[in-house]
Amino acid sequence: MKVENKFFWENQDVIATQDRSVSSSAGYEVFLYEKVAAYLNSKVKLSAKVFGCGTGREIPEVIKYIGVERVLASDIAENMIKKCNENLINWQVTDMVTTEVADAAAFESRDYTFDVVTIMNNMLTYVTDKQQRDKIFKKSHEILKDKGCIIGVVHHQIGTPQKTAYFMLRRFLKPFLKSEVGYRLTGFKGLKFGGYYFTKEDLYKHLNDNDFKNIEITSLAGFSEKQGIPYDRMKGSNNLLFFCNKILR
Repeated sequence: MKVENKFFWENQDVIATQDRSVSSSAGYEVFLYEKVAAYLNSKVKLSAKVFGCGTGREIPEVIKYIGVERVLASDIAENMIKKCNENLINWQVTDMVTTEVADAAAFESRDYTFDVVTIMNNMLTYVTDKQQRDKIFKKSHEILKDKGCIIGVVHHQIGTPQKTAYFMLRRFLKPFLKSEVGYRLTGFKGLKFGGYYFTKEDLYKHLNDNDFKNIEITSLAGFSEKQGIPYDRMKGSNNLLFFCNKILR
């Protein structure tokens, strides 16, 4: 059954697949957090804005690896935030974290800014409208402090042979498509909704068009190769990892 994005993430069966009894991060996520920590290299109190926090599994990791002392986390789904709040109590980090139900594209900064913005969990993959994605990047740039940085993970058009072939065919048929080449139905638990899969080129354009500097984008396959980690190109999702910053002067 095809449903809207928000309806999908409000579903309790879907939430159960995302929930973790302990906080957790994949190796490539820890790599991004540690990259931020090395870049900021600060002894002052750091703050983070976490978009698409879901059940919150990465929030304690952001606190641990980056060293932030204040986190504002948001998600489009009210039920996700409810579960996130329960987890934050169990993880004993409620004194450092504020949560809210909010659409990332319509987020209001409330006159304060952040040292780092995170858009993990492939959140941007679930924003199929290009203008909405640009609004999220623009908003992220607005709420960052000068020399602050943004990190994130998105789905890639190049991955398993089947996925790669699917998007190659869509690029070939681009003049006849009613949606962007990167569009694809995604989902699980019997529910489907639209998703957007990036290329390095269009992810770079999104970031560059919204004034981010020093843009670094790498695929999971490329990251694994550099780290000497085995990677199965027949099965791997080959997500794209990105890091860049805001430089005003």
